Amino acid sequence: MNHRLPPRPIARLAQGMLSSLLALAAVAGASTAHASDKPARAISIVVAGPAGGATDGVARLIAARMSVTLGQDVIVDNKAGAGGVIGTRFVAQAKPDGQTLLLGHIATNAIAPAVHTPRPYDPVADFESIGFIGSTASVLVVPAKGPATLKALLTPKGNDPISYGSTGIGGTAHLLGHVFAQTTAAPLLHVPYRGSPPALQDLVGGRINMMFATAGAVAPYLESGMLKPLAVAASQRSRFLPDVPTFKELNHPGVVQEGWFGLFAAAGTPAETVRRLNQHLNTALADPTVRRGLEQLFVEVAPPAGPENFKSFVQKEAAHWAGVVASSGVRTQ
Repeated sequence: MNHRLPPRPIARLAQGMLSSLLALAAVAGASTAHASDKPARAISIVVAGPAGGATDGVARLIAARMSVTLGQDVIVDNKAGAGGVIGTRFVAQAKPDGQTLLLGHIATNAIAPAVHTPRPYDPVADFESIGFIGSTASVLVVPAKGPATLKALLTPKGNDPISYGSTGIGGTAHLLGHVFAQTTAAPLLHVPYRGSPPALQDLVGGRINMMFATAGAVAPYLESGMLKPLAVAASQRSRFLPDVPTFKELNHPGVVQEGWFGLFAAAGTPAETVRRLNQHLNTALADPTVRRGLEQLFVEVAPPAGPENFKSFVQKEAAHWAGVVASSGVRTQ
């Protein structure tokens, strides 16, 4: 069965994303130009990574729309470094007034605090959880000439281990590979890389056997047929890969890792401010232009939810991944 994504060239993704941002910027400009009571200080949404990535794209869509509804400039501030720790800790230590926010995700607010020693921040106690933005599926991919099914991948061929690439030790792909090995008893060999591009290039070339990556990261490789997906590590099938089964469907229900994005503020931010920001975030997520832009990034928008629900979700995620990290033995200084 052909599991390629529907035709959606990467250039079209970028063009669609740019169109969404331009449309939102035009509305924001028209709105704020007439707001005589606009606060002088802009709200910053910190992205703990470089400009141009998926998290940055999510942040810019949210910032552009919230600028309109708040009647206040909302800017994106990229603070990359240390696997997301620098930018995330910056927000944790910011003044708790709702002016400095974090576009957090599974790596920054669930995994990184457990991986780093000493722990750079508490993913729950050091933040106020404003709201859930959406999720993105992790997909197990193999080379075009690789096994056609998960069962075939797991069928032993001599004594050779199954090599899998990741974006680095202690990252999401590495830890999901650890979960996969525990669940399937597969003889995996971890091969860390400095980022996804070199890992994916080696996977395409057949120098490693498999890799876990987000649907957005592997989209151009699936469209071109250079890679093929075997399973989705999610609770249900991805709307972007409807023909690809989940690990649960393939009798491995423990292999689940749904990447997620959310908005945070420093601990101690007044509850009224958190509720107000939550309302504006949910309004932004209901906007068709924002939803189209997020879809271009392969992000499934979350249903509207309050800060309390999102905080409970983050608590569960942080506890779960702390357990995974402990079982893996991974620690970084």
